Amino acid sequence: MMGYSPKSFEAVRANRQPLLTALAALAITQLVVRYEGGGDSGDVSELEIFPESLAQANIANTLKVEQLTYHCLAAEYQDGEYRYFLQEQQSSIDSALRDFTLTWVDAHHGGWENNDGGSGTVTINVTEGTFRLEHTEYYTECSNYEYDL
Repeated sequence: MMGYSPKSFEAVRANRQPLLTALAALAITQLVVRYEGGGDSGDVSELEIFPESLAQANIANTLKVEQLTYHCLAAEYQDGEYRYFLQEQQSSIDSALRDFTLTWVDAHHGGWENNDGGSGTVTINVTEGTFRLEHTEYYTECSNYEYDL
């Protein structure tokens, strides 16, 4: 996963419709991607597929095999700085969903996986054509007290 870049938002917008189209072609009506992390690492932990009859039909394997054209966020280091750009490539739907989720959360909450970390979900309502990112940040609260006598 790359660090924050304005190109992250461009990547999310570019991949929105291809993901909707691919999921609709598999008769998926809703898909929830869960992610979590902390201590400087994080990743997607689960894909939940609806309707449940599809999930029971082992469509998860189909998502790992079926391909789509995906716009990845890439970078080159030139003249002392990273230059970000989108690169088109063939990807499994599963990999695309995972990358899409982490790119979107990182665009809004760069470094979310560091320290105490965070978690959240991306819900894709294929029927309505909507995407929703819900993110929770974790932190350790601390209270300090001093007393003199």
